[in-house]
This record gives sequence, structure tokens and C-alpha cells, in this order.
Amino acid sequence: MAGSALLFGVDWGDPLGAVATLLAFSLVGAGAAMLLGASFKTPGPPISLAMILGLGLSALGGGTVPLESFDPTLRTIAHLTPHAWGYDAFAQLVRHDAGLVDVLPQLGVLTGLALVLFTLGTWRLRRALT
Repeated sequence: MAGSALLFGVDWGDPLGAVATLLAFSLVGAGAAMLLGASFKTPGPPISLAMILGLGLSALGGGTVPLESFDPTLRTIAHLTPHAWGYDAFAQLVRHDAGLVDVLPQLGVLTGLALVLFTLGTWRLRRALT
């Protein structure tokens, strides 16, 4: 984000909201990686699964086609992915001049999902080590 802002003048909206969204989404990714990594004995399957899930969920969550292009049913389904919540937060920040307080609902969902994934990852890792 910093590189694109400095080198290309990308405006990410409110800096606090943008950094909070980036951190929350990163925590979701870290929790998912922990869960995947602890669920397999060799590195091949989690790497392949991470690529498939990452690309697939990103596409469904608005990373390929904007969520505004989706019909209402598909948009609801898209919100089963963390990508859609991150997309919504950044859309608010960039397009609607929102601030940190305005994206708290999206941050709450992302943080909750990160907590669930880290909890499951910790549980799975403990089981794998014992």
C-alpha cells in the first residue's frame, strides 16, 4: 500500500481505516495459513490448497469483478468470503471518503474470522504435535 501510494499516487482513503483493514485482512490470511499448515504432514497439499482457495475466494469476493456487478443473491454468497468484507471496507474508504469508524462493521467481521481461524489453527497444531 505504501509503495503504490508513494510511487503511483494511489489514494487508499483514510490512512487509519486503510491500515486497520489491511491488518485485519492479513490476520485472516495468517489464521488460514496456520490452520492449513497444521492440517497436513507435508508442505505440498497446503500450498496447493492455499492457491486454489486464495484465487477462488478472491474471485468470488470481488477481487476479479466488482461486487456491484453481482446480482443480490451472489453478492450475499460473496460475503461468505473475507475478501468481500475487505472489498467493502476499501470501497467505503476510497469511494465514499469514509473513516475508521465507518468501516468498523467490516473490521469486526474480519477480526472475528481471524480469531476463529487462529483458534482452529492452534487447536489443530496442538493435536498434530501430540
